[in-house]
Amino acid sequence: AMESSKYPEAAFLAAMTASATHEVRNVLAIIKESAGLVDDLVEVQGAAGRLDPEKVRKALERIGLQVRRGADLLTHLNRLAHTLDQDLSTVELNQEVQQLVFLNQRFARQKGQQVLFEGSQDEQQLQVNALHLHMLLSAATRCCLDELPEGCKVSVGVLEEGGSAVVEFGSVDGDDLPEASTDCAGWSELEALSDSLGAKLERSPGAYGVRILFSKEPRG
Repeated sequence: AMESSKYPEAAFLAAMTASATHEVRNVLAIIKESAGLVDDLVEVQGAAGRLDPEKVRKALERIGLQVRRGADLLTHLNRLAHTLDQDLSTVELNQEVQQLVFLNQRFARQKGQQVLFEGSQDEQQLQVNALHLHMLLSAATRCCLDELPEGCKVSVGVLEEGGSAVVEFGSVDGDDLPEASTDCAGWSELEALSDSLGAKLERSPGAYGVRILFSKEPRG
């Protein structure tokens, strides 16, 4: 577990980098396979004068989709790396949570699960340590995923409540599941990360929920 590492920040970045680069390898494998299919179609069908344009178009669409996916992965990974630039920075919470959801999908898929983003209509600006924010949000996501059975979906929503910006984690299928335990396996890590950011951590009503409340006042 990341909390047991002597260098938790490095362990977190290493885990996220390993996951993202694994995804990029998958992207490249699919592009290679699709390019090989196009090559085969041109060589075999083209030589016979009966090239199927629809098959070529579908293969090229698949390549284009994977190129965009690979670019998104690298963009999000690059942004995560830049969280080290400053100890305190101004971030927009919807954007950070969207990045979190994107980078954590592989961890969810390994258990047949899915993470969904539900954004706020209004921007939610915070002044925080951006790396510790991502560590906290990822730990909360993992807390929910670890408790849930295979095939479940976790929603991560951003909202404003009484002058605080709130990130709310919950199971989409919560009503159909038994009541969650009071604390998840990584609860102590969540509490420590919340304290370091001056955030308030609580269990949300209903099953399998976590709420994190951030003050929108500038930190000194």
